[in-house]
Amino acid sequence: MRTLIVSLAALSAAIGTAQADTLGEAMTSAQESNPTLAAQRQRLRATREALPQALSSALPQVSISASANASDRDSDNPLLDGDRTETWSSSANISQLLFGSGRVLASTRAARAQIAGAVADYEGARQTLLLNVTIAYATVRQAQAVVTARETTVSNLHRLLEYAQAQFDAGVVTRTDVAQAQARYAQARTQLVQAQGAMAASVEAYRRLVGRPPSDLQAPPAATGLPSDLENALATAVDNSPTLISAQADTRLADANVAIAAAQGRLNVTAEAGYALGADFNDDTSESSTDSVGVRLSVPLFQGGAIRSRTRQQRALRSASNLDLAAVERTVQETVTNAWTGLASARAAVSSAREQVQAAELAYEGVTLEQETGLRSTVEVLDQEADLLIARIALAQAERDLVVAERQLLAAVGTLDVPAGSGGVIENNDQLRGR
Repeated sequence: MRTLIVSLAALSAAIGTAQADTLGEAMTSAQESNPTLAAQRQRLRATREALPQALSSALPQVSISASANASDRDSDNPLLDGDRTETWSSSANISQLLFGSGRVLASTRAARAQIAGAVADYEGARQTLLLNVTIAYATVRQAQAVVTARETTVSNLHRLLEYAQAQFDAGVVTRTDVAQAQARYAQARTQLVQAQGAMAASVEAYRRLVGRPPSDLQAPPAATGLPSDLENALATAVDNSPTLISAQADTRLADANVAIAAAQGRLNVTAEAGYALGADFNDDTSESSTDSVGVRLSVPLFQGGAIRSRTRQQRALRSASNLDLAAVERTVQETVTNAWTGLASARAAVSSAREQVQAAELAYEGVTLEQETGLRSTVEVLDQEADLLIARIALAQAERDLVVAERQLLAAVGTLDVPAGSGGVIENNDQLRGR
């Protein structure tokens, strides 16, 4: 156990002596280097290509082709045997959709909806990452505070054990007092090792999200931009919640898919032009060319009911998407309400925990002094030390919960972001073309 204590203590010392870090810097580092968010960013860029692909159907389609052929003919007739021909040909064709019964417009609407949904999903992933970084940051600080509190307890109980042993040697107390102090001291050492192990785990969780181990983490400032009341929070979520925006985009996509499916059974008008040139390699006078210009009209008359079936399918999916949107609205309302009440509870808990620590410290000092005058027993001092430790741990938990609750509310309404002045803003050069 001594080796484990030394290694965990070295980890704590390494964290404490590193360069100071802030929550904003941790968020910036995570946003710039987290591979999960980077993968989501690439998916967004891939989705943005849906718009130029949809628009391409309304633009001219140009193609060219060329070929060369050689053929030998064998025959039982000596006059025909050995006949060899070598020819070449080339062509250029252009077509332009003149009327597509709304298919291109619907495809463009679908692409824009896809992009809006992907942007919302990316923003949701980014805010989730920032919230997770906040939780990891606050958890590391909580773990450090718990380790510090337990180290103080171990030190206090060690002194109390020495005092009880001295009192026993002087014949003032019994062996029971020494055993009680020794048991509490051993328990405190075990709990200290457990706290150091929990801190090591929280450090690794922080490293996974941020990309580097935590340095001397500074106390996070109070979050800015918090809604003033619950009604304001709900209204903000309607405009900013990535989950809600993504669900709204899904309904627009489903509506566009209905129009795309219906357009497959309607009239298409296309203008076409072509030029072809060909000749025999061995005959210069054989060269010929062909020009063509025309308009093609196409209407599917019978497809076995496939088009109508796909249209009914997309309409059912549109209805499902609208119902999903209603469910998401309820979920967002629940999430925002719970985040609001959780923040109020966290603020009250911090205030109560600070009062508890102050009272427990005062009580411990008093009991310790009274023990020296013989007014308090060893077990009473041990119990008061335990109460003080509980109060300190509760304060560390309450402070951690407050930091997280503030950012949870911002994430619930969709406005969680890296604090201003933290630097490292990711440039977005992949602008939406054709918007």
